[in-house]
Amino acid sequence: MHKIFLIIFIMTTIISCSQTNNSKVDAQKAMEEKYPNIKIDSIEKVNNSFFEIAIQDQLYYLTSDFKHLIVGNVIDFETGSNLTENKMKRERIKYLSKINDKNVITYKPDSTKYILTIFTDTSCPYCQKLHNEVDDLLMNDVEVRYVLFSRNGNDDDAYADMVSIWCSKDQKDALNRAFDNDFVKNQSCQNPISDNYSIARDLKVNGTPMIFMENGLVIPGYVTTDKIMSILTDNISR
Repeated sequence: MHKIFLIIFIMTTIISCSQTNNSKVDAQKAMEEKYPNIKIDSIEKVNNSFFEIAIQDQLYYLTSDFKHLIVGNVIDFETGSNLTENKMKRERIKYLSKINDKNVITYKPDSTKYILTIFTDTSCPYCQKLHNEVDDLLMNDVEVRYVLFSRNGNDDDAYADMVSIWCSKDQKDALNRAFDNDFVKNQSCQNPISDNYSIARDLKVNGTPMIFMENGLVIPGYVTTDKIMSILTDNISR
């Protein structure tokens, strides 16, 4: 049995659980008896010691004897792998794959080695700062896919600005000018910006900029090109 390291909030504990033959069906029944009003999205057996339970995109771990329900990151001692983060990355990849290429504004390098999907808001100062890094990212063969996302909702001025950017004949030029605080002519058309909220919710985007790598790793907030490249090279093999 693999030893499992659990980080529960700010407490670090090593827990060794007795193995049982309880199944996913048994775990489902135990949870429903204890929490009848909670909708369980999925249950997976991690090993003979734990079940992984997803409830509203939050992961919990139920010991196989059904005595402990644990919140936190689970790390396999033998491999050093963060099982919780690995699951979250797989979920992010699934949601990122739902983003239509036609619904993003893409800055392509001459040769693409890495791809970043960035949720951005033109009224966000750190989004503007990150946008200033785009030329350097392109020089490092990084493709930037922008998802326009008004973090304050559809009634915000930034939402109208991003609709205008999307509806511009030259979207990249309009986006560049918006980040330079230049005037963007008010325009309207069918656009994906409202639909981006559901994707942002699935990906737990709670601020901008939010950077997603191809492997599902997330980088919140502004970081320099050098830092981004360091993270990319450390986490994606090419």
